[in-house]
Formats: sequence, C-alpha cells, structure tokens
Amino acid sequence: MFRRSFSVLALAVLAAAPLCTRAQSYESARGDVPNVDLYGGFSYVFNTYNPTANHYSVSGMNGWDASLKIPIFGQFLGIKGDVSGQYRNESPQFNPKTYFFLVGPQVGFHIGKSTLFAHGLVGSAHLTSSALPNIKSDNTFAVAVGAGLDLGISRHLAWRITGDYYNTHYKATNQNFNEIINSNGRVSTGPVLRF
Repeated sequence: MFRRSFSVLALAVLAAAPLCTRAQSYESARGDVPNVDLYGGFSYVFNTYNPTANHYSVSGMNGWDASLKIPIFGQFLGIKGDVSGQYRNESPQFNPKTYFFLVGPQVGFHIGKSTLFAHGLVGSAHLTSSALPNIKSDNTFAVAVGAGLDLGISRHLAWRITGDYYNTHYKATNQNFNEIINSNGRVSTGPVLRF
C-alpha cells in the first residue's frame, strides 16, 4: 500500500514538472524567486509495524506539517526546520499521537516560478502513551529523507506536494510487541509563503 501511494506521488511530481517549465518568467529570469519558505499543510503518514514475527500491519494517520527554510548558500542550499503531528482516534484504548521535530539541509532548483527540492532531516520523534496497549510514551531519534515540488502560483505563493521516508525505533514493554519499527512514508500538501 505504501509503495503504491509513494509511486503515485512520484508520478504526480514528475507529471507536474513539465508544467513548471511553461511558467511565466519574472522580470529577471534567475534569482527572482524568494529563498525563504514558510509552509503549512495537511499530511498523511503510513505506519508499518510488526507486532509478531509473521505479521505486519499497515495503517495511516492524518495530521499536519509545518516547515521553515532559510537560505545559506543562495538559491541552491538552505537549512530547513520541520515540525509535524499525526493523530489516529479509533477508540479510547487506541488513539496514538506522534510528533516529529526535525532539521537539516535542503537543496532546491528553481524552474520559473516553481521549485524542485530534496531534503535530509534528523531530529526527535515523540509517541504518546496510548499508541498501543503495550507501548509506553517514548522519545526516539528520527530521520526523514524526501523530495517535493513547489508549484509557483505567484512570486510569493506556491503550492507544495512532497513525500518523505521516516525512520524511527520505539520500544515496547511487552515481548509480543518487541520493537515497533516505524519505517513510515508521509505525503503532504499545502500552501507555501515565500519571502
């Protein structure tokens, strides 16, 4: 399920890329797209875990994602801070909430008003205590690698489509849930303000 969804996202980004090349040029062809990005949008995270050796479970969580990217080497390289939260409310006994706090480099290429980018982020992830009956609240090291496309609407506004691969390791208190290996995929979309 995750592979199919990630493939659909990748195809959507590739299909939209030619549209970027037809975007109207600015007064000066290069260097006119602002390099500071402020983003906020909807995200959907695919969770995969293995409660037993012979069974994998895949589910999803809705949430939000927000980030700020500041240039450190012109248009090409910037530093990005990313904060996100995902929620799932099935019952009082099963209502996990996860939060990610990440930072890292982002490279980007402007094509007219639009920008193709890739990033690598590291930081911390937090899981609430109601995630599963045998899992306690936990903080862990987190890594995210992803790419996306900011479709330029105007000089200061774009629409982002992005996909990420997460990796975290949460410990369980019961041998049946030895370790939840959160190798997750996230898709996210929303508006970008550019300064």
